[in-house]
Amino acid sequence: MEAEIEKVKAAFGTAYELMFQPVVFDPEEGQAVADAISREGIHAVILHLPVWATPSLAFRIAYSTPYPVLLLGNLQRDTSSLVTLLAVAGMLDQTGKKCIRVSGNYEDKEIQEKVDTFVKAVYLAEGIKRSSFGMIGGRSIGIGTTVADPSQWQSLFGIEFDHCDQYEIVYRAKALEQDRVNLHLNWVKEHIPNIQYGGAFTEASLELQVRSYLALKDMAAEKKYDFMGIKCQQDMSDHFVLQCLGVALLNNNLDAEGEKAPIPVSCECDCDGALTMRLLNLCGEGKPSCLLDIKFFDGESREFVLANCGSAAPYFADPDNWEEALKKIALMPHIFGEAGGAALQMIAKPGKVTVARLFRSNGKYVLGCFEGTTKMYPLEKLRETTYCYPHAFVEAEADYEAFYQRINSNHLHMVYGSYAKVLEQFCQIAGIEYICFNK
Repeated sequence: MEAEIEKVKAAFGTAYELMFQPVVFDPEEGQAVADAISREGIHAVILHLPVWATPSLAFRIAYSTPYPVLLLGNLQRDTSSLVTLLAVAGMLDQTGKKCIRVSGNYEDKEIQEKVDTFVKAVYLAEGIKRSSFGMIGGRSIGIGTTVADPSQWQSLFGIEFDHCDQYEIVYRAKALEQDRVNLHLNWVKEHIPNIQYGGAFTEASLELQVRSYLALKDMAAEKKYDFMGIKCQQDMSDHFVLQCLGVALLNNNLDAEGEKAPIPVSCECDCDGALTMRLLNLCGEGKPSCLLDIKFFDGESREFVLANCGSAAPYFADPDNWEEALKKIALMPHIFGEAGGAALQMIAKPGKVTVARLFRSNGKYVLGCFEGTTKMYPLEKLRETTYCYPHAFVEAEADYEAFYQRINSNHLHMVYGSYAKVLEQFCQIAGIEYICFNK
């Protein structure tokens, strides 16, 4: 048993902060371990079962967390680890406690991936539970899939759901100190060399976009919003300024004041979109996520063409180098918005991505997901859709017909990295349907 514990420490001790408890021999010791887990605020609980043990001793420990527990054992024939694991799993499942069964050599990559997926899924569920959402405005241009029920969010995900009017952006933007505005405005002008003024996009509207960004940044900090949705169209876009730059910078991982935590923000006040972005942001341990329209997809070319007016962070132009990312962006006149302002033109850099969307079917939540790879094209390719928009061209081995029939949204959301398995296990924790569209 002690040898097996040392193997666990060697296999997982560098990846996570592990809290080992004394070996449990009776119900009182089991309760003491459960109390310690609760006291320390630990949510990812692994029951290590390396040798024969009394199965009932696992009961109280398993219920020290509201999330599923992982049962970890070996497949050595002389240990009875498998016997114990199956007995514990059966006992817990009978009572409705979800558990994940993992047996094998702890050094095996497959075993380590299963443990990692479990830990990250619990981290994701707890991160969402601790998140607060700011709904700025309301439903935009009649897109019914962007609205959500705050009570459903609170009961299903544990999210705090707040609302404020877009006019708060207006009066905050006007009241900002000019020195602070100049710091950010000059940073934009210095690091984005390709600024193409024209039409309603002027230096004055660019300054208003920067002011809007700072107003939103302050709102998020003061109201403790972890993620947000902003209506923009048509109130702000026609009567104040387009919010694209502000949304993109909130989603970004730095601004004129240096590195910062991205705040996932959806345009068109897409609530379920913002929640999906927050999920992907947590999956990536702080990486920016984005919102994009489904412009086109084709099973023959195995490609999704994704583009939207606003909320892709500059980060996506080059995740590895923020200065190069800003050089690859163009600020140019938008195709809508009487009040003026810039659109951010870019193409997401090639890399492995996870694309997902939370949507509802007959009132129940579903998460659709696929993994793929972003591709690069010449900028002229963007004229096939909307030239001034940020784009992602995602190549994916997917069931395009199943996607077409099931997806209940015109928006998708993307993050760099492979997180489909983590999202699947999160859905099991949350009790919602999961669809992977990859073949």
